[in-house]
Amino acid sequence: MTRPAPSSVERLAEEYRALRDAAAAVDLERWTVLRLTGSETREFLQGTATQDFDTPPAPGVALRTLFLTEKGRPVAHAWIAFTEDPASAMILADEGARTGLKPHLERFRIMEDVAFEGPDGMPRLLGVAGPERDPLARAIASKLQGALAIRSEPLSFVLAPPEAPRSALPPTVDPLTFQAWRIRAGLPFQGIDLDLERIATEVALPEAISMTKGCYVGQEVVARTAHRGRLRRQRIGFRFRWGGEPIPNGTPLRSGGLEVGRVTSTAWEPGTGEGLGMGYMAPETLAAKLDVLAIEGEKATHLSPHSWPL
Repeated sequence: MTRPAPSSVERLAEEYRALRDAAAAVDLERWTVLRLTGSETREFLQGTATQDFDTPPAPGVALRTLFLTEKGRPVAHAWIAFTEDPASAMILADEGARTGLKPHLERFRIMEDVAFEGPDGMPRLLGVAGPERDPLARAIASKLQGALAIRSEPLSFVLAPPEAPRSALPPTVDPLTFQAWRIRAGLPFQGIDLDLERIATEVALPEAISMTKGCYVGQEVVARTAHRGRLRRQRIGFRFRWGGEPIPNGTPLRSGGLEVGRVTSTAWEPGTGEGLGMGYMAPETLAAKLDVLAIEGEKATHLSPHSWPL
């Protein structure tokens, strides 16, 4: 993905400033939307998700969570919102979870009174990002009959009726702009920044994992690696001087002559000469504040690790 033509640079920079400093809508039509219904919906989620739903969030609020395998490997990073009906909940996740999340959940349904709908035929999903996202999400929902605004971090959402015409939806930012924003915000995508090769604690999403709740799928691995284990890698964010091309997924990271990690995502930061990225790196390298290089053949790019938001 090269830097865009000059005619679009100013527009992308304006969109990025809106996401960073105000608010703007994002097209999430290809994301995953599931509806859970049944009298044991909350209990089922309590046993399969890393977040604590013993006291569910208020209607219109979503909490971040992970869904894990028994070995603590992430199947999906998701948001869960309960509706006014206590026996119904919505799961929102990125496109990478579209084929795997529902079968994963169905595998753990034994005799619980819970049913799954989606991802096909579900409401259309819009994201709203930026510090003023919640007022904008409510304003968008108010103009669409049957739409629902959902407050969350770092995105808020609007669920619009599937029959809503595209012309009735608000304009959304360019995918290039959203890619830069989501890396700046530290938002990992399934199949790109997290997959079944990782364990939950390496993904560095403490806000999605309750360390005090009871048993759930993958909890033993989470507890062991969080309290007694030593992580080989942890997810990091970084900045670098943009050279016109992204650093490919899987590019090795080297420090002190050793390979210490891999790149997962990079993007040009609109309006600047910098790139943004995320990947995985050995914690001891990060703690030692050593120089880190992304190595592409003969090319070496110096990376500057940063905490999120980048």
